[in-house]
Amino acid sequence: MNAPRSRRAVLGMLGAAPVAAATLLSTSDKARADPSLSARIRDLIDSSAFAGARWGMRFHVHGTAEPVCSLNPAEQFLPASAVKVLIAGSAYSALGPGHRFRTRVHRTGSVRHGVLAGDLVLEASGDLVLGPRLRPHGTVAVPYPDHTYGSATEIVPGDPLQQLRELAAQVRHRGIRRVRGRVLVDASLFRQGRENIANGVGEIPVSPMMLNDNVVDVVVTPGAVGEQATLRISPRTAYVSVLGDVGTIGAGRPARPWAFTQVATNPDGTHTVRLTGDVVAGAPPTVWPYYVPDPVRYVEVAFAQALADAGVDVTGAATGGTTRRLVAEHVSPPLSEMSKVMLKLSSNVHTVHFPYLVGAIAGADPVDAKATGVDLQRALFARAGLDPDESNDGTYSPDFFVRFLDHMARQPYFTPYHRAMPILGRDGTLADVAPDSPVAGRVHAKTGTGGTGTKLYKALAGYLFLPDGRLVVFAEFLDRNVGSLAEAMALQASAGELQADIVTAVYESLTR
Repeated sequence: MNAPRSRRAVLGMLGAAPVAAATLLSTSDKARADPSLSARIRDLIDSSAFAGARWGMRFHVHGTAEPVCSLNPAEQFLPASAVKVLIAGSAYSALGPGHRFRTRVHRTGSVRHGVLAGDLVLEASGDLVLGPRLRPHGTVAVPYPDHTYGSATEIVPGDPLQQLRELAAQVRHRGIRRVRGRVLVDASLFRQGRENIANGVGEIPVSPMMLNDNVVDVVVTPGAVGEQATLRISPRTAYVSVLGDVGTIGAGRPARPWAFTQVATNPDGTHTVRLTGDVVAGAPPTVWPYYVPDPVRYVEVAFAQALADAGVDVTGAATGGTTRRLVAEHVSPPLSEMSKVMLKLSSNVHTVHFPYLVGAIAGADPVDAKATGVDLQRALFARAGLDPDESNDGTYSPDFFVRFLDHMARQPYFTPYHRAMPILGRDGTLADVAPDSPVAGRVHAKTGTGGTGTKLYKALAGYLFLPDGRLVVFAEFLDRNVGSLAEAMALQASAGELQADIVTAVYESLTR
């Protein structure tokens, strides 16, 4: 395989000492009517590589008072990416599933004989799916693995500049053929921040302006041994030039890890970078994402290119006009579609943007949008009957998750909320998990995976739909001691299968 390590190896946090499951599994009256449930779950755990792991879980039939089964339900665990059901819930609650983001283009001067004596200003709205994801019928493409992971073999199909081209066509349709001014992006919806996305990347800028997930895809294809790999860039704009120093080596040879190094930052805000590393001959292509350091300048350059392609010439000269008049607009798909990138694909890029969007739009706070977004999430926790201060260190209990998810099941937006989650055996991060299980297609749940050199964390939280119409709300967590990050990542798939087996055991107990 290729030299780069997986960017899915996300950060872990504090773990507690393992506790054996055998003596701690409790069941409700319903489960005691089928005493094999407790024994079956215990056997599943004890016969696996996770017998000594610390487990926590709770399964609860929506609308009933007692859990179907529970294990350490009040203990704190690291949910990793399962926490995204909380972040998505806050967005659905504050903005509504039908909220759409409107990216507008304004002119700042008059137009005479096709010449704009002013600037074109693209107003960033927080639309997170500008790029190839948007399909013609308004749904969002979510191919897995995602192109931002560093492990995909192909980019998201489509034109990364498609919406910018549509906006450029609208500008031309308004009679503008030449812009005697600049192409600018107004990103004042909220003050830009920086957040750690954990995927081996570190911090990225968080901006209301996003195009192609704010990455430039570099598709690396190996050549013959001793030859340089070929690089294909998407989108190809003047914003970044990528130089290649990726060698092709034989299998089993020591390989340089892949990395971008900055070669030059130009006075106009464009960049030249070099990708170094090695790839194994015969390996499939790999998409290696370059995270853009300045989303605003990235889109200014890309939009100027789209305008030029549409026959609109931009001189780039500064002008003095300030009054804005609308000349073009793109309307996003609804939030219920946009959130699938965060939930089904587990995009950390999208996840870190949502608190800012919620705070800026629902909280009307452009200055400290993230803090306001967090306050709105805490208010949602309180309405759900939860203690907003339970998680001060990023850990949560199974009880907390189940009570939150149970609250969400009572909301009018429950259907789009659960449909945006991965579906077991069908799509997203659960596409390849238990596809032949009796619960395949019936479980809508968010996965979570975290690994360090000493711990593996694995989570699954969401909903199980029974044939008789009952809804089971559940959360499963585990953490296990490991000897290395490589061991943690090697175990994560079998941990996910085991958690699916436990859901299957509950399903068969309740449908027998």
